[in-house]
Amino acid sequence: MTDYYQTNLFKNISLEDYKRLLSCLEAREKHFSAGETICSYDSGFGDLGIIGAGTACVVRYEYNGARTILERLGPQDLFGRILSYDCREQAGVNVVCENECWILFLKYSCISATCTKACAHHHQLIQNLLNLISERALSLSRRVEVLSQRTIREKLMCYFYQLSSQAKSSSFPLPFSMVDLADYLSIDRSAMTRELKRMKDEGLVKLDKRQVLLLA
Repeated sequence: MTDYYQTNLFKNISLEDYKRLLSCLEAREKHFSAGETICSYDSGFGDLGIIGAGTACVVRYEYNGARTILERLGPQDLFGRILSYDCREQAGVNVVCENECWILFLKYSCISATCTKACAHHHQLIQNLLNLISERALSLSRRVEVLSQRTIREKLMCYFYQLSSQAKSSSFPLPFSMVDLADYLSIDRSAMTRELKRMKDEGLVKLDKRQVLLLA
């Protein structure tokens, strides 16, 4: 089994207690191929997933076929309805592999249920999950800030400044391809490409494939 112990869900939990939790939470590991759907929140998916290897995206498909990337997930990241978005019936929210993935699934009902043994590590697990939910709320707030910008340029610059702040540098890698970036920002790809060219011509940014340098 891939090592999932380093994820923050198991922070301050000993390796021995982590192994006990895997049994208590009915942990099971599954392999997925690139492009495969890991889960659909519309179908009653109620587990908690941890990515052990590979990358995936939380994607929403609209009624007209348009795709919006809600979030990109990498190793040690978690996903599930409890950590996600409005998942009303037919919301069209799926988790899809970008490349080959190994995923550990945990029964959320076993996490939220009262531990009959009053285990300290189970209480720590719940506290860790609450902290992760709080962090996810901050992440969603940053995304709302980007999407609330009125123009394509404002959306791009807002997102670039966020990435720059996280990297603590004016130079940083994009986590997306240009196709996926447009889907993440909910903007037309061609219009985004034209705007990026204008921003480069005006000396606001430099782009080298997926590496960005902010100049303004």
